[in-house]
Amino acid sequence: MCVIYDQYFTQGLKTAYCSYYENLPNGWILSRLDGVVNVLDHLRRPINSTERNERVKGKSEVELYPYYGATGQVGHIDEYIFDGEYILLGEDGAPFLDKNAYKAYLLDGKFWVNNHAHILETKINTKYLHYLLNAIDYGAYVSGTTRLKLTQADMNRILLPIPPLCEQQRIVKVVEYGFEILNRLDTTLN
Repeated sequence: MCVIYDQYFTQGLKTAYCSYYENLPNGWILSRLDGVVNVLDHLRRPINSTERNERVKGKSEVELYPYYGATGQVGHIDEYIFDGEYILLGEDGAPFLDKNAYKAYLLDGKFWVNNHAHILETKINTKYLHYLLNAIDYGAYVSGTTRLKLTQADMNRILLPIPPLCEQQRIVKVVEYGFEILNRLDTTLN
């Protein structure tokens, strides 16, 4: 049976301190990020914009694949590295301290990732983890003064509340229903 999550979900999911998670519901666990993902950073291949532009020159859109960096898609390229469902999490240059900005991107299909984003293959509900990684406070995990960086070691130690799979699926449904309502309101107001 799934556990009610509402009181924990609405508190903002700040993960910097273990004491915040002292009273997780029954069946939930506290896990480091590296306990619920395979980090595939070793498969990334950086390529400079000059080479990328040369590779796409004269090719039609159907011959190209999305090219991603820390802040999402930054262009196209004529080859792909990944094919499947993954989460990209910014490594450097992502807006880690902006609570309204995306830091993690859910991708499904064929694409290339440069060395400015971590690539995560999930062991739990991918959408749950995607929403969670966009909701947490990265203040305790990033370093740098002018350009914040989330090293792989710091990323791996991010603490996450992990409910049973049925609860992850329920949380995803609630979040997506909320987004659906927001989209309808936005459409109505515009």
